[in-house]
Amino acid sequence: MNHVKSYVQVKEYGLLVETGDDTNLNHAEVSTSAFNWLMSNGLSIAGRELVRVKRMGKKLALQVVNFVGVLDTPCGTRIEILPKIYSDRTSIEASRKTLLKMLAVVENLKLEQFNNAHLQVVNQPLIEVLISQFLSQVSLLLKKGLRSEYQRVDAQRSFLKGRLNTVKQMRQRPGRDHIFQISYDTFSVNRAENRLILSAVNIVSRWTRSSQNQRLARELIFAFDGMNKSNNHNEDFKRWSKDRNLTHYRNLESWCKLILFNESPLTMSGNTEGVSFLFPMEVLFERYVEKKLSKLLPSRFSVKGQIKGESLTSHNGQNWFNLRPDIAIYDNGEIAVIADTKWKIINENLNTSKDKYYLAQSDMYQLFAYGEKYLKGQGSLVLIYPKNENFLESLPSFEFKPGLLLHVVPYDLDKDELRINAPILF
Repeated sequence: MNHVKSYVQVKEYGLLVETGDDTNLNHAEVSTSAFNWLMSNGLSIAGRELVRVKRMGKKLALQVVNFVGVLDTPCGTRIEILPKIYSDRTSIEASRKTLLKMLAVVENLKLEQFNNAHLQVVNQPLIEVLISQFLSQVSLLLKKGLRSEYQRVDAQRSFLKGRLNTVKQMRQRPGRDHIFQISYDTFSVNRAENRLILSAVNIVSRWTRSSQNQRLARELIFAFDGMNKSNNHNEDFKRWSKDRNLTHYRNLESWCKLILFNESPLTMSGNTEGVSFLFPMEVLFERYVEKKLSKLLPSRFSVKGQIKGESLTSHNGQNWFNLRPDIAIYDNGEIAVIADTKWKIINENLNTSKDKYYLAQSDMYQLFAYGEKYLKGQGSLVLIYPKNENFLESLPSFEFKPGLLLHVVPYDLDKDELRINAPILF
């Protein structure tokens, strides 16, 4: 039976339905088999939801939550989930371009800069853009030349070569005196880095649906002819050399880890052959802001993510309820500011005691605890949300108590700016 092949695009918190006439980025139609598979598998992956069941009149719909990326279902439906950035009017290309930029920074991937001259690139589906970027990096590597290394070979030969292994030679059964147990070195391209790259190229050759990417992948696999794929990714990554003679390999290490290890994506059960690149958007945003802050701040400041050391309470001599802020900013080795990121939408126009800008009370409690424990009740806390059409400037400061202030600020993902009106330390 032929699988149904289809491609679906939807934004975060958009709806997937079995049938529908009004198909757009907030409301997309998928096949019945894809819908049923998501109902069975998407409600809990690694203990988290990918979709939630919603009712639309008499019909059921599946709402994708805060994961972005690409997912294949067993029937062949490919679903691309794009971040909901700035507003509902943000184009597919703009959302994809921002997502690619964030992935490049967080996963240490080398990507071409997507300017106006490269708009045709971001018109492709997300996974095809990533695959084409990876394959172009491998192609560039081959043009610069694969590196070889000396490897020890243990063999049985009718002639002497290299070193005779006397222990093995003496243990041979009678009648094999004409066979020599030898060890010798050979100069081979079959080294750990090349095995991992070949394995990654083989995987993306199965993922891609682009004829151009398929053709390039086949050409690259042919160029690695005679080499072995990696049988043990963990061990081969430990052998990945940092030697300066392999500087042209460095860009590919992060790519191979992403493809072979699925370090950031979540793997869906029952979907071993298809693509499953799903990134929790709140984690992606947190790590992106952390890395960008390191470059935005003056040199005397340093930035660390997910610090630990303080807890909410002690009980029977033990620390309970550990407190782990997303970001700590140090000034000459001392914590100066604690910051947390939230991938949520707030509205600067809803400044009433009822609406509270859509800020969550639990987030405010969390920041207060960070201020008490990490800043000893004195200093500045920062709560960072993505900029949107209803959150363009930082809110007036919140005072937890005299000397302990919270600043709620927007991060502009387009310009990579923190828009802060109050003096903190930036």
